[in-house]
Amino acid sequence: MSPCTLLALNVSTPTPNRARGLLELLWPADDDVWVLTETSGGEGTRLIAQVCRAAGHSVHVTDLAGAGGRGVMVVVRRPDLRAEVEELAGPTVLPGRVLPLQVVAGERRLRLLGVYGAASDPVRYSSSAQRRRKREWLASLGEWLNVWRATCPELPAVLLGDLNLVDPLHDDQLRNVLPEETAMLEALSGEHGLTDAFRRLHPTSRQVSWMDHSGVGCRYDHAFVTADLVPSVRACDLMQSPARPG
Repeated sequence: MSPCTLLALNVSTPTPNRARGLLELLWPADDDVWVLTETSGGEGTRLIAQVCRAAGHSVHVTDLAGAGGRGVMVVVRRPDLRAEVEELAGPTVLPGRVLPLQVVAGERRLRLLGVYGAASDPVRYSSSAQRRRKREWLASLGEWLNVWRATCPELPAVLLGDLNLVDPLHDDQLRNVLPEETAMLEALSGEHGLTDAFRRLHPTSRQVSWMDHSGVGCRYDHAFVTADLVPSVRACDLMQSPARPG
């Protein structure tokens, strides 16, 4: 498979107007695969899917009924690529928050796992129900990742999306980060054998991908790769403005 570019973006349950703006922003770029998170059953999400399908792109979405109404959409744009959904039962909590695929080019395959994590507010104290749901989701996800990693272990794999896990470099500004969040990030790099592509290429960067209205932010979005892919990762960057980088 020739070099493949992946883009992850939280589309934030878009209205039709926002969806049109997102398409205008993303369409001119040459990203091969989009992983769009916080999709919904609304008109904006449907518009993105309709436009992509009309252009001949492959579109895959999670079951919103099992995602708490907020899921994942993967769009494969490069003509020589196709995507096959892996027939794996999802986590026991919010199973529609993960979308396991294999991106195929000829005889070569890349496993791609799109993820939209359960949220809690790291700036203000979240409700007990929200914190409980996030803890339950993280425990369920950790167990499920063992199954995902044990499936086709010979294939290279990427885990990508808005994980709603705070990069530990931002913990000092955020008093309400759950210890389970940090533990999950450690598990991804530890027991699950994945490498944080952004942190590997930007060891000290404090760039953020989400910001509270008060101006405090963190990196919620992550790209983890298996060890066999690490030498092939040429770039992993955060888009910091509406204008695409050159």
